[in-house]
Amino acid sequence: MNKTFSILFLPLSFVFISCSTNESGISEKEAKAIVVEHHTSEFGEVEVTSVTTKFNKFIVEWENKGNCESGTDTVNGNGEVKTREVTIC
Repeated sequence: MNKTFSILFLPLSFVFISCSTNESGISEKEAKAIVVEHHTSEFGEVEVTSVTTKFNKFIVEWENKGNCESGTDTVNGNGEVKTREVTIC
């Protein structure tokens, strides 16, 4: 019984541990800088309001008061940006 438990428990624990770690190739600071560069224009500068990590991606919320725009982007470990939501006043 103990041998069966060990055989099942060890592989499952490795799966859970590996899924919970952030293996992103970039840091939170780099993700913020990428989003700021991606959305800054001649109408104002972008300010990052929050950053969270989910499924090895950074979810960055931002706003640009100069053109009354805000939104949420996802930045993956390669630094690629996908815009999830944009709102213009």
